[in-house]
Amino acid sequence: MGQLRIIGGEWRGRMLSTPTGLDTRPLTNRIRQSLFDCLGQRLDGYVVADCCAGSGSFGFEALSRGAASVYAIESGAPAIACLRHNAHSLSCAADHHLITTPLPAGCHQLPECDLIFCDPPFPWYREQPELLQATIEAAVQQLAPDGILLLRGERGQTLPPHFLPQQQQQRQYGRSWVSWIAPG
Repeated sequence: MGQLRIIGGEWRGRMLSTPTGLDTRPLTNRIRQSLFDCLGQRLDGYVVADCCAGSGSFGFEALSRGAASVYAIESGAPAIACLRHNAHSLSCAADHHLITTPLPAGCHQLPECDLIFCDPPFPWYREQPELLQATIEAAVQQLAPDGILLLRGERGQTLPPHFLPQQQQQRQYGRSWVSWIAPG
């Protein structure tokens, strides 16, 4: 397993393990830092979901910055083991909830969320656009009225047309982008 570090909050500097294999792409420190610069350094009281969680770096970063609870949706066995390991090493199992049901069904197990980060496999954009759209729709249904969905993609990929009018902004990070969707 590789490692990432938590970049802010209570656990700043603590290391996170990453899953073995090529099934996940950890969210880089640079992208996480930029997102939390925009969201604010503190997420006190937020209910956060991390869809396609992988190592859980986004969710653990949110907990480190004061989120009340994080729901990690992940169905890959190496990533599930990694998420459990990271939650144990940070002693946050009570606030970190793991949902192992595949997407989009896993979203239906979420409570109302203030913030949802979705980092689907990039091939979904080309090869499984129906699955991508169903996942986005399921996530949006779980947002609080003023909640935000952050969706990561790769250069050359676009949001399903249904969501373009709701998009607030899109930020570029090298080959990646993150769209901010606020349906309210």
